[in-house]
Amino acid sequence: MSCAQDSSKESEINPADAALWAKYKLESWKNHGCELVTDAELEKLFQFNGKETTLNARTLPNQAFCLRTWHKPDWKERETNNEKDGNNWLNPQNRVVVHLLDYTSEEQARMQMNNLRRDRRSTYEEDVTGIGEEAVWSTGTVTLLVRKGQYVINVCVEISDVAHENLDKAKAVAALAMRKL
Repeated sequence: MSCAQDSSKESEINPADAALWAKYKLESWKNHGCELVTDAELEKLFQFNGKETTLNARTLPNQAFCLRTWHKPDWKERETNNEKDGNNWLNPQNRVVVHLLDYTSEEQARMQMNNLRRDRRSTYEEDVTGIGEEAVWSTGTVTLLVRKGQYVINVCVEISDVAHENLDKAKAVAALAMRKL
């Protein structure tokens, strides 16, 4: 299923049936998580050629989930470094995960975000503005959670070796996915 098909279906649904449309859209993303942010969009955002860098995508069944990995430009040097005793381990791959969660209502999604702030503040230590209705960032897990209505987009980005430097790219990835909701 392509996003163009989703758009054509949207015009067929009466706006009064917004809850039905929201359910249809989430159901349509199950097993299509890699369409929330496409290979082409990722290649453009991070400025790489997927064929040259061995871009790989993995999904989870019956979920709106996508894990993508590709080699860093200096991946061979990193692997050589990692084989030497006493050197800091350097990840030879870039990683982007996009996972769409549906809390069935805006109130439930808001409560989940509040619970994260209350119970897991040491993990999700930073509130992020300028994206979605609310968002939190975890430097330790390089994960951004963005709420839009009843949905929460979980975006994990590991591009930079400096964890917090991944936040801006995570925001850009989340923005791409949110446009399709």
